[in-house]
Amino acid sequence: MNRLVPVSTWCALALVAVAGCQSIGDTSSVTSDSLLKAATSSPDAVTLDIYWARTELDDTKFAEALWANVQEDRLPVELRNALADDGLRAGIVGGTPSEELVHLLNPDGVDVTTAAADTTGSLAAKPAKVTRRLKQLRPADRLELQSGEVVPSFPLLRGQGGKLVGRSFEGAQGIYAIEASHTPEGRASIDLMPELHHGQAQMRYVPLGPGAVTQKLQREIEPFEELRTKVELAPGEMLVVTSLPGCETRLGSLFHHTSEAGSKQQKYLLLRLSQVPESQALATHSDSSWPWK
Repeated sequence: MNRLVPVSTWCALALVAVAGCQSIGDTSSVTSDSLLKAATSSPDAVTLDIYWARTELDDTKFAEALWANVQEDRLPVELRNALADDGLRAGIVGGTPSEELVHLLNPDGVDVTTAAADTTGSLAAKPAKVTRRLKQLRPADRLELQSGEVVPSFPLLRGQGGKLVGRSFEGAQGIYAIEASHTPEGRASIDLMPELHHGQAQMRYVPLGPGAVTQKLQREIEPFEELRTKVELAPGEMLVVTSLPGCETRLGSLFHHTSEAGSKQQKYLLLRLSQVPESQALATHSDSSWPWK
């Protein structure tokens, strides 16, 4: 049976409908051109070019030539020693790229492809020697980069109290956690920390902030705080991270070694600062010598 609705109710509904239309905006201003416009960057976001690149594991001559143009002294000596103990090596590249770096990022002399902008990235799952993605990070964002596929079992050796201590991790995977924020000087602070994720995923309590926690399905995490790399980069500068030779049972092997068609390869992670907030020009357009042009 139909019910009569008071006139006052109809008036209220009409007002809500009008208000709702006004909150959406005038549809006459929406055109095909406006829909195709690129999304503007967040006013407080730092834009990074993230590269994974591969070389043959035994190509030590190329590695020596590449590192001759990397500024390792931009990192504290204590951090460099800690990284070396775990089979890792890091430094900063600025200015015009060296011939070796151009070849590393563009081995075939063509533009590298841009990967999808998701929250994780895996090199080992991709057949290409170079992968690239563009990512914007706000100060509260945390980006997790998968360094490779899950390893069924990984025996890890680390120095502890002057001795080597071993532990085997089941279902191990190397993850780089990245955070970034801009500085008043027009630079960006990059925070890179290696983590070992292992075991079966379970519901765990994860802190959200002071006095707040949530439940999340995740594996166990071994963070390596002593290997946390914090650097300040100017637009156009790049942080380079890879492994040292002879690190088969160290973190360097888990994070930066892979095999393809029976060939052992070494992986390089390169984080290039492309843009900081309020920058008038993308750093990627400032130097035609970069290999992706």
